[in-house]
Amino acid sequence: MINNERGWTLGLGAGVLLVGALALGPVLLPRPQVPTVTRITLPAPGVPALPNASAEPPTFPTTASIAPLISGRVNLNTASQEQLEALPKVGPSMALKIIAARPIRSQADLDAIKGVGEATLKLLSPLVSY
Repeated sequence: MINNERGWTLGLGAGVLLVGALALGPVLLPRPQVPTVTRITLPAPGVPALPNASAEPPTFPTTASIAPLISGRVNLNTASQEQLEALPKVGPSMALKIIAARPIRSQADLDAIKGVGEATLKLLSPLVSY
């Protein structure tokens, strides 16, 4: 009976040491994880993000760890639902309406989609291609 209790005590002690080593491992031997930072210039406060309709939308670089959802103009005929939802004033239902209306060949086709009003059309025009 004494040997059995000693075995359990040694097993319990070994388990506690193992759990302690596994818990403290990352603290004692950390692996540095350096994030990738993309720097872009932001507009001054009070200045609209897109000052005129002829300005091209920003193009973001793709890195090994980051792929932007949208970069540059979004082609309405080939964009996925997630890419369409990343556009301003386009939610899940509007994205599905755009997908259902394909092929979209002009701004008039985009305007014909129910729910795309004048304000949405003005906002989307510089950000999309057909």
